[in-house]
Amino acid sequence: MLPQLAQRIELLLSDVDGVLTDGGVIFDNQGVESKRFHIRDGLGIKLWQQAGHRFGLVTGRASQVVRIRATELGIDLVRQGVDDKLTMVQQLLAELGLRPEQVA
Repeated sequence: MLPQLAQRIELLLSDVDGVLTDGGVIFDNQGVESKRFHIRDGLGIKLWQQAGHRFGLVTGRASQVVRIRATELGIDLVRQGVDDKLTMVQQLLAELGLRPEQVA
């Protein structure tokens, strides 16, 4: 049953902080932010994309380092500084023509 349900998934959406990072945010003396991403998450994202699916980020914080990491991984669906993530996800589904059961 689960494999059949999983076959419907076309899009994976993820938060960033504490999901794709260790949850820490580091600022240097000039206020430049850095985050620590795990390389295996990036590999999983690339494998998902190579299988013909999309991956997107919806995050409450906005930072340059997230944009850089998304570019590195070929993630073009990036929404940063989002206060109401549910509404954003609903908008993305409408834009992409996807049903909720096609998104995880």
